[in-house]
Amino acid sequence: MLRLAVGLAFIVVPVLDLALLIRIGQSIGFWPTLALVLATALTGALIISRQSLSVLQRTLEAVADGRPPVAPVLDGLFLLAAGALLLIPGLMTDVAALLLLIPPIRRAIARSTVRWLLRRADLNVEMHGTDQAAQPPRRPPGMGDGPVIEGEFERMDEDPPRPRRNSRHMPPP
Repeated sequence: MLRLAVGLAFIVVPVLDLALLIRIGQSIGFWPTLALVLATALTGALIISRQSLSVLQRTLEAVADGRPPVAPVLDGLFLLAAGALLLIPGLMTDVAALLLLIPPIRRAIARSTVRWLLRRADLNVEMHGTDQAAQPPRRPPGMGDGPVIEGEFERMDEDPPRPRRNSRHMPPP
């Protein structure tokens, strides 16, 4: 069903955009319409060129701060989509691009897109090691009935332990 909708959109939107451009060309003239199409295309190219570096910078800052870079990447992705829509000649795609340039609308679309993707995600959990199905993990007394999640972690804010100096195999630092 989704493929059919996307396929129809790739047919219907350009046809409607072309009809709208012809109608606007009849109203304001050929040269103003051409100037409008070129101005939006140049704006789209400018947005794409500036946002690609901005997204990279914000992503690196998030990673350096220890935060997952999901928000800057999604924000940048939708800004790049807005720039690409502005490159396409047509006023319907330009309106969609302008909506994506408004931060609250862009974030709302990003949130709904992520929710939609997560609802349709196929998550598989694999367990490796001993036969976990036959032996449930032991729970300390008084811990309740919730699930037990086992794993490993490493503190990123501490220096790793240094090797001992008196070891024969390790040269002194």
